[in-house]
Amino acid sequence: MRKIVFILSLLILAASCQTELLKTKKKVQVSEPQDPITRTINDSTFSYELVNKKWISVAIINSAEHFSMLVNRFGQKDSIDFDKEHISAKTPEFEWMNSKYICITTWWSGPFSSSLIIPVKRDAEPFKYFVKGILTSDKIRNQVVYSERIFGKEKIQFAIENLETNKKQFVDWKIPSNHSEMPYCDSLCLKNNQLIIWNSSKSTVFPLDLEE
Repeated sequence: MRKIVFILSLLILAASCQTELLKTKKKVQVSEPQDPITRTINDSTFSYELVNKKWISVAIINSAEHFSMLVNRFGQKDSIDFDKEHISAKTPEFEWMNSKYICITTWWSGPFSSSLIIPVKRDAEPFKYFVKGILTSDKIRNQVVYSERIFGKEKIQFAIENLETNKKQFVDWKIPSNHSEMPYCDSLCLKNNQLIIWNSSKSTVFPLDLEE
């Protein structure tokens, strides 16, 4: 009798584990990003969506390598012509999104890229263009980091900007000998109103004052 109870217990345990495994697999599948749906308009033009939400959608239109972007907010549409706005792009890609902004990366040559910030709610500016590209972001505080100026091989000046207030703060960073390419360090991080720069396993912290 004890053997039967023991075997039944094992079977129940195995079944519960299998159920949890299936649940986990389903969760993983849901969280995986989906490839954008491409729609062919004609022989030389196609479009694909980078964002598709009930309240906002962002689509890229590629016409023989001439790009434009259509932003639709509840039927209120903005069309952004990359050529007219002097936006360099070859492969626009979705980067991140929060409740207020969408970040699009526009790769244009090898590792070089620019960044577009699209406000989720209609703003005076339909977009913000960062020609040198956003290096890192704090999506909680809506802060971004980009290179403002490079002083030869000696130092680089990073700009940290609050997207909501347009308030900026500048940080000078001496270019180390072990880095000859952007961002001239191992990594950058925005956290708790601080810019943290890592290089050679050491961190340098720069306090920020970008709140209203």
